[in-house]
Amino acid sequence: MTDTFPVFVTCQPGLEPFLFEELKRHHITAEAVPGGAEFEGSTETVMRACLWLGTASQVLIRLTQFRCRALGELQRKALELPWRDWLAPRVPLNFSSRSRRSRVYHTGGISERIYNAIGDSFGQAPMLAKDSDEVVARVVTRFQEDVCTISIDATSTPLHRRGYRLDGRKAPLREDIAHALVLASEWSPDTAMLDPFCGSGTIAIEAAGLALGLAPGRLRPPALQQTARFDIDAWQELGAESTPREASAPIVASDRDKGAVAATRDNAERAGVQDAVRCQQHALAAQPWLEGQDAPESGSLITNPPFGVRVSSNNNLIPLYQTLGHRLKALGPGWNTAILAHDMRLTRRTGLPLKPRFSTKHGGLAITAMGSLTADEVSRSDNNDGES
Repeated sequence: MTDTFPVFVTCQPGLEPFLFEELKRHHITAEAVPGGAEFEGSTETVMRACLWLGTASQVLIRLTQFRCRALGELQRKALELPWRDWLAPRVPLNFSSRSRRSRVYHTGGISERIYNAIGDSFGQAPMLAKDSDEVVARVVTRFQEDVCTISIDATSTPLHRRGYRLDGRKAPLREDIAHALVLASEWSPDTAMLDPFCGSGTIAIEAAGLALGLAPGRLRPPALQQTARFDIDAWQELGAESTPREASAPIVASDRDKGAVAATRDNAERAGVQDAVRCQQHALAAQPWLEGQDAPESGSLITNPPFGVRVSSNNNLIPLYQTLGHRLKALGPGWNTAILAHDMRLTRRTGLPLKPRFSTKHGGLAITAMGSLTADEVSRSDNNDGES
């Protein structure tokens, strides 16, 4: 059993730069690739990635990669893998298979052949997962242009499912995208933060976790617990590395909907950040800071405003975006913003100088994080205008 092995960390398209910076911050040397990052890691490194990466979707341990053009060949080569080093005999299995531009294209057949190979390796047919909530070992097989990659998922569920959001309200924002939006805003935890369209509170809760120094995966089941590589001592040591601190500036989650505010409060409590997040019920124009009442001199407005696609589809959202821009400008130069945008025409109605920070997809929609120009970008823009 080798001490290190190839690992592929996946993320939503467009979040790769943030994932790469997170890996560096946690002293994991990786190579950025489309769709994520690759590194050579140990059991401890994989656990660290699952616990601390806020923008990752999956951590896949790559068992092998080989050329393959037939299902019989797949089963024969899969049988050569050290399955007993990775799988626990009494843990149910779940299979995920995909194929693109390959002669082996039937995903059901791919999963069946991997299942057969594992059964032959253990001398008995493995158990299959029956309940979506049970802890399972997930075997992932991907074919790309006749090259097969077989991996084991380090967790049973995607990493963006943090475990605190039981009430998602309407059109909930994925936690990893919310985390990336906070990072893209360049918000500093020693300044205030406001989300005036908080919904289920995901953005504020992710920001509070960063401010308090909490691991994004702290509420999730231990990584690798469904495999033969699980090391409870290593997991507990990693958890002990977290050094929680107090928030030094207010984080406010506001929404006009009473149910959304209640959901935010409950989700924040489950996340353990209830003391750091102030929950308020206000319409945008009535939010105290945006009305000019005791607003901090500096901070970030980070939000996912209505798109008019699944929520408020029959309403005219132009006045809402105009109000948002007007009120943010009134807060003064110490404030910046990061807004998730689907319809750029609406975003331009804010009248704010914004620049794309990343683009991805959420719920089938193409979205772009638009952030305030930095001082350097404003200076360059002014110089370019002068030269023209």
